[in-house]
Order: sequence, then C-alpha cells, then structure tokens
Amino acid sequence: MPGHETEFARTPTQQCARRVAEVPAAERQLVLRNIVDEGPGAHREDLLREAARFFGWARLGADIRDALTADIDALTAAGDLIESEGGLIPAEGS
Repeated sequence: MPGHETEFARTPTQQCARRVAEVPAAERQLVLRNIVDEGPGAHREDLLREAARFFGWARLGADIRDALTADIDALTAAGDLIESEGGLIPAEGS
C-alpha cells in the first residue's frame, strides 16, 4: 500500500502466480536487498536469477530482466546497495 513500508514478499502459490508487472517494485526490491544481505558480493546476473526464482519465474524473459535491472539500478541510486567489481553489497546501515 502506498505510504507503508513493505515488510515481506509473497512467493507464488498454485492459486496465485504473478507476472512481473503484477509484483510491485517495492516488493521486488525487498527481495533483491534480502538476497544481497544473505550473500554479499552477488553479481547482477546471479541476483537476477535468484530473485526470479523467488517469485517462481522459470526464465528471465526481457520483461523480468528489465524490471529487476531497473530495481537494482534504483537501489544503487538510492544508496541501499553498493556495486563494485566484487559484486553488490549492502550499504552501511541499511
């Protein structure tokens, strides 16, 4: 909901499998941050695959790749993630 912080992300169920356009950016970004928190130094391609797997997407189509890449770019621009040659790491204090 607008104005509320996203606290968890929903995994797919048999009754509800969502397309990337149906998953809010805040939810996708939460998953991306959590993956980096659990495995600092993840490279973009690995991060894209792990996030797609979380949401139950079997392949990285252009729409999924574009959305998740934009999310990573937004997280790095906001200072939530830091990207270096060694991969993505959480920002201090985030």
